[in-house]
Amino acid sequence: MDRDERQVRAARRFARIGLVLTAAWLLFAPAMIVFAGLPGPGWLAALIPLFLAAVALHVLRMRQHIRASGVPATTAFTVAACAVGLALALVGIASAWAGWVWAVASGILLGDVVVARRARAIAVWVLGATAVVLVAGYFVGVEVAPRVSGGTVSPWIGAGLAAFYVASMWVLDVERLWWFKAVSDLDDSRRTAAELATTRERLRLADDLHDILGHALEVVAFKSELAARLQEADPARAKAEMEEVQQVARQSLTEVRALVRSTRDTDLTVELAGARAVLGSAGVALEVRGDPSAVDPAARNVLGRVLREAMTNVLRHSQPTRCTIEIRADRLVVTNDGVGSPGDGTGTGLAGLERYLDEHTGRLAAGSDGHGGYRLEAVLGA
Repeated sequence: MDRDERQVRAARRFARIGLVLTAAWLLFAPAMIVFAGLPGPGWLAALIPLFLAAVALHVLRMRQHIRASGVPATTAFTVAACAVGLALALVGIASAWAGWVWAVASGILLGDVVVARRARAIAVWVLGATAVVLVAGYFVGVEVAPRVSGGTVSPWIGAGLAAFYVASMWVLDVERLWWFKAVSDLDDSRRTAAELATTRERLRLADDLHDILGHALEVVAFKSELAARLQEADPARAKAEMEEVQQVARQSLTEVRALVRSTRDTDLTVELAGARAVLGSAGVALEVRGDPSAVDPAARNVLGRVLREAMTNVLRHSQPTRCTIEIRADRLVVTNDGVGSPGDGTGTGLAGLERYLDEHTGRLAAGSDGHGGYRLEAVLGA
């Protein structure tokens, strides 16, 4: 298991722990009431349905957030959560002297309402809910006036404590939901990165296969046609051409195997020798300017692939009589006096070559040379 996977699993574990803690806080209210003394049956008949409704709304919001994290609560959910939360806080204040603990659930419902909203909207919601619970709780306390050991409890105590829970418990819920969203986003980003890496590797493999097989098959097709034409006029040369076809086929098979093992190399010197042989067989006069051995080894490998693709295009799309290859330390220029057309637009060789050069901080320019021929230039470090 890699480091990113371990981090995602650990983060997901802590997110689940946070959700469990939020659920535990929801159970704090009924546990506290049991410890402090249950209110009368009439109050329980109102508190229990309200509390169960609050739990159901919270679970519903959790499911919504898991399916589409970062989406604000719907209007219907907001109205229901506000009604249940306010009713639970006020009925709790009226039910007993410690009834303000029911406001814990009201604060968590407030968190469900404000999560995924902007900071200014959250501030307005929290301040408004706190003020409503404080003022309404005070008037409820004045009317009910709960007593403790024969004394009357100030209505500001129950209202203030209920307002405190509403003003603070939403943070717990929002923090847990935010953490859960962060974990989900991290996991999605990791999966997306893995998919992109896979796609890039497939694209690289497709380009390399095109580079190997496209060139080899063009050479095989050309030499086979040449051997067929020479079979009666010059049987010895026809035999030699077919032997070269066999060599090209074997060499291509070796390169495909090397590609699978990621050990394939395209040296400029080797590709230049192949270009001489192929163009010589086609009767194309070749002029080479520059020494490939003077090029840096890393650049030779990159420019070797460029030369192979250039020769493939010459065989496939042109009918030249002359071809010039110019080699410099940081560039390769191939020109020919054949048809200056890259084909019918369905090929992928030049597009793959552009991506390949881009990966090696290079650029490719290909098109008409202005004199009825074709020019391909690859520059490294551009």
